[in-house]
Amino acid sequence: MAQLDPEDVPVEMNPYTLPQERHGWRGLGVPGHRKRKWYTLLHNDKVLVTALLLIPGEASVQHSHETGELSVQYDDVMRPRVVWHPPGEIHAGPPPAREDPATRMARQEAALRAAAGSPMAEILEQLVRDNNEMRARLDAIARSQLSPRIIVDILFPPFRTTIIDQAYPEQITVTGQWYD
Repeated sequence: MAQLDPEDVPVEMNPYTLPQERHGWRGLGVPGHRKRKWYTLLHNDKVLVTALLLIPGEASVQHSHETGELSVQYDDVMRPRVVWHPPGEIHAGPPPAREDPATRMARQEAALRAAAGSPMAEILEQLVRDNNEMRARLDAIARSQLSPRIIVDILFPPFRTTIIDQAYPEQITVTGQWYD
């Protein structure tokens, strides 16, 4: 385990100038796009603070923390988000699989055929059109906003993380900084 930081000394640091033992990569041994660059900003008996650089297209690994996790996420300079993951909550991981467009269209067409001739048919047709238009808009927005993100995760003693992800052959529990 790395040497603990004193808890009674003010700290200000540039993550890019940290010594080698205070940064690394997660997810290099996991198939798919699961890489995360991490930096240990502060680690003592009271708190473990990790900054993570999220590269567009990379998905994290599903995990939970014994005592919870306070996460400050920066989607861009002016839009921070603060998220609390309660103890034991499984979070992160790849985004849920989106429905195949052909399957979605077939499902919509089946619903429209089933409603044919009913007073609801016109309303359902409009909902299908609106849904498809909204999906196209959301996809365009998602494509246009690809940029790296920063997350600052704050853990509390005993700093235990359980990795619960199908990419790993078995469940793993890590105490302290999560190296892999």
